[in-house]
Amino acid sequence: MLLTIEAMKMETGLHADRDGVVKAIHVRPGEQIDAKDLLVEIE
Repeated sequence: MLLTIEAMKMETGLHADRDGVVKAIHVRPGEQIDAKDLLVEIE
């Protein structure tokens, strides 16, 4: 699992669709995000 997103007191885990190494994380814990925000880059 890459990230856990909390919305309306429910947590949803996000999984990668391929293997790789996390190159960059573009969000911080507690930060609000939008549907089209880039959260993580994978090499």
